[in-house]
Amino acid sequence: MNRTLRALLSATAAALVTATVLVGLPAGPAQAQTYGSLPLKAWSYIDRAQPATPNPDPSGDFLIGSRDEHTGRGYFTFDLTLLQDQVLHRVSLYTNERTVNDCSKPAPIEVWRTNPVTATTTWQNPPKELELLAERTYGSGVFCPGAHLEVDMIPAVQAAFARGDKTLTIGVRIKAGSEADTTVGRTMVPARMSYAANHAPKVSGLKLKYPDAGCGTLAKHPTAGSLIQAQATVTDADPGDHPRVRYASWPVDHPDQRRESSSAALNLSGLADGTVVAWTARGEDNDDAGAWGKTCYFTVDQTAPAATPIVSSKQYPSPDFPGTGGPGVAGTFVFDAAGDADVVAFDWSGLNGGLLQRVKAGRPGGRGKLTITPSRSGPGGLQVAAVDRAGNRGPWATYRYQVRDSAPIASFEVAGVGLTSHITLTSRLAETTAFGYAVDGGTEKRLPAVDGKATDDLVFASTGTKTVVTRAYAGTKLLGAESTQVSVSDAPLIASDDFDWNKDPIEGKAGTFTFTPRTTGVKSYSYSFGGGVWTSIDADAQGTAVLTWTPTSGGYFDLYVFSVDAAGNRSLSSNRQFSVHALLPSVSVRAYGAHVGDPIPVTAWSNRPDVTAIVYSFDGGPQRTIDGSYVEFDVVATRAGDSVLKVWAKLAGGSLTPPVEEVVHLDSAPRIVSRGPFGPEAVMQRPVSFTFTAAQEGATTVRYAVDGGPQQTVPVGEPVTYDVPAGASYVSVEAVTLTADGTASDSSTFSVAVRNPGVDVSNPWAGGGGEVGVPGQFGFSAWDLNEVTTKYLWHVDDEAVQEVELDPWSWETPASYTPERAGEHTLSVQREFTDGSRSPVTTVPFTIG
Repeated sequence: MNRTLRALLSATAAALVTATVLVGLPAGPAQAQTYGSLPLKAWSYIDRAQPATPNPDPSGDFLIGSRDEHTGRGYFTFDLTLLQDQVLHRVSLYTNERTVNDCSKPAPIEVWRTNPVTATTTWQNPPKELELLAERTYGSGVFCPGAHLEVDMIPAVQAAFARGDKTLTIGVRIKAGSEADTTVGRTMVPARMSYAANHAPKVSGLKLKYPDAGCGTLAKHPTAGSLIQAQATVTDADPGDHPRVRYASWPVDHPDQRRESSSAALNLSGLADGTVVAWTARGEDNDDAGAWGKTCYFTVDQTAPAATPIVSSKQYPSPDFPGTGGPGVAGTFVFDAAGDADVVAFDWSGLNGGLLQRVKAGRPGGRGKLTITPSRSGPGGLQVAAVDRAGNRGPWATYRYQVRDSAPIASFEVAGVGLTSHITLTSRLAETTAFGYAVDGGTEKRLPAVDGKATDDLVFASTGTKTVVTRAYAGTKLLGAESTQVSVSDAPLIASDDFDWNKDPIEGKAGTFTFTPRTTGVKSYSYSFGGGVWTSIDADAQGTAVLTWTPTSGGYFDLYVFSVDAAGNRSLSSNRQFSVHALLPSVSVRAYGAHVGDPIPVTAWSNRPDVTAIVYSFDGGPQRTIDGSYVEFDVVATRAGDSVLKVWAKLAGGSLTPPVEEVVHLDSAPRIVSRGPFGPEAVMQRPVSFTFTAAQEGATTVRYAVDGGPQQTVPVGEPVTYDVPAGASYVSVEAVTLTADGTASDSSTFSVAVRNPGVDVSNPWAGGGGEVGVPGQFGFSAWDLNEVTTKYLWHVDDEAVQEVELDPWSWETPASYTPERAGEHTLSVQREFTDGSRSPVTTVPFTIG
């Protein structure tokens, strides 16, 4: 191969990798198909200039036809294994022109099926050409260079599979008569073969699900009724294809009446009893359907049994109280078909809506038996229907019974693990002679009943929930049984006469806790009052420990305790919650936002049972006493800065606890108060005044700014006025006071809401129209300041002003108007307030005619 051709091979290698995935594949692939490229097992480029030199699996492009002294062909062997047993939707051989000697010359290109490429393939020993698959003419009149060669290979692949071949070799060349013509020579990108294929789903396991029968043959098959359900298993070799089953059925003597559906409930409508029906199924995915499965048969029988079954039970014969049997006492229920030979089974369920179940009859028209063991006393019941061979269900029979309350009553005293616990069994029934109990399915232990009662000792070997089944007997006859869940723990017991919810422990007063073991071999206890700090205390010879503890604060506590044996094994932990009353009273001061002279709310309380009153003193003032253990009062600061509030609890003997001190801080910012036309709120387009009260000692002036405007200064106590602009929602003032030497106080920010004096108008002529002389009415309303509005004043154009009193009970106050001329008009309206002032004028243009 010459240097030019080898350069072309190297230059195109990377581009080829991405092209193989995309070229020749359909856009928007269907869900089920698999897409890809077939493996290229081998390829070879042969060259007349090197007739005896093999060139297996070269890199880069290949020459077809002649160029300079070279004449070339390309051969490609593809592995077809991936496509076996698949439905072929697309298999394409494709390649592209890279260079063309002369685009004005048409080139006859041939694609052949040949013998496979080998390591000895040369110009002198080329693969034998077996079948011409395609011919193309590229060059003049075709996109050049770069024309795309693509050949449908589905027939060739299918033929290969028919021959048993696992590979397919393709040769690409210039037609023999033109191969030596250098004007038609061209280089091609190595060929690839893309595919879109899909495994068709397979179906198996065809049978009737309801009634439960097999597939059946034409000679021997089951019967089926209106509740028929077919069944088939579908598999698909393509993961994620989600195949589904399609069923088909038809009368044997009328295949033209074939019905297909995705439902397993075969449609028997219009088919008379005795009709022999054939049915089958196949698998389908989003692209392909598999082969139909074997053909199955059944005979139509949609006539249900007419007889209602007879239900009886010796153990549970009656619904009357007090009933028979008992919880845990099994009873046999007999279902009798009363000789109806069509009946082969019975369907039944409990009256509480339980699962529908089936019992077979001993023979057609015979009986079925069912054993039920009630789990509780009280009423019970069944509903039963006869079923024929076709699965048709007859009318329901209802059977009711009463279960006697005969189970023993069990109570337990659980000592823990490895310790002696106690069980007490009692019975309501005088005929009880013995009791039995078993733990977690173990061997039952029998106890004689004495006056309807028995007790016993038992030892639980581990923690957890134990199932204890208890039974009562009359002789050897079981009267009733009960299953009880018993929780067993080795967590120690915690007891205290000092710390409990019904006690009143006080901070600083010592008390004790007693830890008692609930397992064997306890040597110590670990305990914690929270915070992750654990402390150990030794146990005495009986495994008990007494902890003396003094609370250092009031509040809620969680005590956790576990026991420890000699080997260091820990038990489960116990928890005890309790509260301790604080020695001193609690105080809550709500001073946020307060100024000098404001009342400041204070709440003081004590949970100690011996508290009779709360005593307080503010900022060095006299002590004041308020009876009760929970009180509320106000304090008033007369200066800025820190003031100290002292609070004592007064005890029943008259003494006081140590005081609690709270520092109440008020900054030196001035108090700002607003005043508008109708109260503290401002009104749009009206003046609002602000008054500044100093908290700073020695303050002489106030420096303020309104809504971020320029700073201004006025003497302390002198009000300032601000004209509220239209459209404002809030007015904000920031101010400080100043002493004579210029010392500034803390800053105070104050905002006041702005109310809207505007008028809303509903206008029947707003969209134009209306006629001269035809009356209508305006509607006046407002969302704000209605409580100080007295009336509306209005006029149209230059007409006289009219007044209408505010209707306080309506959304709108109406004003009648009759247009006197056509054309453009303007409505002007404002409202008058209780102080005689009026709102800005609202104008509304409208057109008549």
